[in-house]
Amino acid sequence: MQQFGLQDARASRIREWLLLLLRFAITWDRKDEAAVFAMADEIDALGLQWRPSAPSFFRRTSSEVCKMITAFDDPRRATVLKKHIARIDDPRLRRAFQAAVDVEVNHRSCDRGVAARKSKGPQLALRPPDGKGGAGSPP
Repeated sequence: MQQFGLQDARASRIREWLLLLLRFAITWDRKDEAAVFAMADEIDALGLQWRPSAPSFFRRTSSEVCKMITAFDDPRRATVLKKHIARIDDPRLRRAFQAAVDVEVNHRSCDRGVAARKSKGPQLALRPPDGKGGAGSPP
């Protein structure tokens, strides 16, 4: 039973980490980025008696994803973010992150490419007054 409790705790922390990444993707605030790294370190250290000296999966992934969120001119941006998006199991969270980083994933063939955001910096998109369309609406 205790193992299930640990798995639930880990799953909860992973979801929190994903939400923190989403928050950073929206705000670009360095405090939010620091929160991502703190949670990554905590998850990587779960079940260990000591913290590893080298970054583990969550720390490496956090570093890579946070860097690509703001690196519009990096040719690896779309590939790194697309890989992260593919790892997100929760469809709502996956769509929210995808919209926040403005990367389109071609669902028919993930190998055919992605389109990256053309503008610089975080953008706010509001629903038009008629209530139709807008950011996050189905095409």
